[in-house]
Amino acid sequence: MKQFGWHGTWQTTAGWEFVENYRLTLGYGTGFLAPSLGQQFGSTRFGINANPNLKPEESKQWEAGLEGLTGPVDWRLSAYHYKITNLITYYSDPVTYDGEYDNINAATIKGVEWTGSIDTGIFSHRVTLQYVDPRNDDNGEVLARRSKRQAKYQLDWSMFDVDMDVSWQYYGKRYDNNTSQYNNTQRILPSYSTVDVSASYPITDRLTVRGKIANLFDKDYETAYGYQTAGREYYLSGSYTF
Repeated sequence: MKQFGWHGTWQTTAGWEFVENYRLTLGYGTGFLAPSLGQQFGSTRFGINANPNLKPEESKQWEAGLEGLTGPVDWRLSAYHYKITNLITYYSDPVTYDGEYDNINAATIKGVEWTGSIDTGIFSHRVTLQYVDPRNDDNGEVLARRSKRQAKYQLDWSMFDVDMDVSWQYYGKRYDNNTSQYNNTQRILPSYSTVDVSASYPITDRLTVRGKIANLFDKDYETAYGYQTAGREYYLSGSYTF
């Protein structure tokens, strides 16, 4: 946005294959995220007021990884450390649900992630396991609405020209209503998991249709305290290549 001027970001990664099929990686980068017009000047939505005084986020990111091919399993283990200034978030009053976008002066998000994939016949399996420690540097509290433990399993296959996939996502317990101008009590949101299914089919060489059912089993859960998410959802889309 013009009011924040021009900001350059960059990222670099180096890798070393110390043994055949096994490699170490090390990366560093910077980030910049300006608040959206809606966050600054938009009308009140879901009880959250805009804040014209929002500052842009700036971050520094380090990541180290080890990846390899062990038998049929292609895997990667990585550790990361993000330092963020002026993290954009919002606070809400647990009684009136009125809130406002705001900045957290400084935050640190660090964690480890393991991903692995394997093919069995026509099926492709992919697993992601993640542990995250997101903290407000000012008071040491866990950042609101961020799961420390996350997992995902995705199964893909193709049959009769139809590409299909099923994915399962798990999100562990999260805190909400961190210490704020409204309330100094942290609430714990329960863990939840959802299942999505999707399929795509090329009707012609140029036209492909896609369908998806999100939250297949119509699970009830909250990603923010007091706000119920949508239940089962259906999507239908298409793409045409010229």
